[in-house]
Amino acid sequence: MAAPRKVIIDLDVGTDDAWALWMLLQCEKTYGYEVIAITCVNGNTGVDNVVENTLTVLCAMGRTDVPVYRGAHEPLVHPRGTKYDGNFHGQNGLGDIDFGIEVNRTPLQEEHAVTAIQRLLNAHKGSIDLIFIGPLTNLALAMKLRPGLLKQASHLYIMGGNRHGVGNITWSAEFNFHTDPEAAHIVLQSDCCPISIVPWETCQRHAVPLAWRMEELGADESKPMLRILNAVERKVYGQRPNWMPCDAYLVAAFIQPDCVLKAHSYTVDVELHGALTRGQMVLDHRGAGAGHVRIIDDIDEGMFKELCWKTVA
Repeated sequence: MAAPRKVIIDLDVGTDDAWALWMLLQCEKTYGYEVIAITCVNGNTGVDNVVENTLTVLCAMGRTDVPVYRGAHEPLVHPRGTKYDGNFHGQNGLGDIDFGIEVNRTPLQEEHAVTAIQRLLNAHKGSIDLIFIGPLTNLALAMKLRPGLLKQASHLYIMGGNRHGVGNITWSAEFNFHTDPEAAHIVLQSDCCPISIVPWETCQRHAVPLAWRMEELGADESKPMLRILNAVERKVYGQRPNWMPCDAYLVAAFIQPDCVLKAHSYTVDVELHGALTRGQMVLDHRGAGAGHVRIIDDIDEGMFKELCWKTVA
């Protein structure tokens, strides 16, 4: 019997990160992979908050068996500062809510996330899929310290960037890439494994009615994890009409490749200097079909909802 695929997920928990992690861990045995590490990065909130949020949701899931690694506390070049209260996810990344959960710190490792990524890729050459749903700082640092590192990965999945210049943090840039454009540039310009990206516009097109999320998917609050996510998303979504768990779309594309209905390959880069466009992902449309970066444009909403139901089951 073949060994299960191995997965490292890098995140900046946030509500959609929490959904993505829950979906990934819940579907582990059914779909034949093993999550061997969770690496944390500065993004939706500071990295110390990200670590606390990750440990909190792992406790709520009953999955304190998965190692957690603290990573980069700021972007490569331009520090963001320490205020996150303007963020959609709140100052602490999970709506600034006290869930009353006693956090088990056993999963937290002393090793830094960057060296853990290097070590694990070296130990399992060609058999690790990387899922990155926050800024790409940890991965860029690992690549700079060990050139050619990504050739040891099987596939890299990224939630970030934008397809048509539609932004969510600025007019023209998506949050994860705008937070650390230099890191995104380093990763996307590397000679590495295949890369698949779910960009911001794909997430917008596949927004789900918030009423379905709260009244149907979230109806049974007997599970601690669902109680947490319901509390956070009631607060952060407010009266918005739609639910958009961007990171979970990427995880769905990893778990069930048939979920991807339309994708095209391009050579891509990230704008680093534009006064209005810093952090924007730029595609070479003239060479469509020739690049090593696959842009996922369309996903099967029915299959995505099925995975959501499996997550909360």
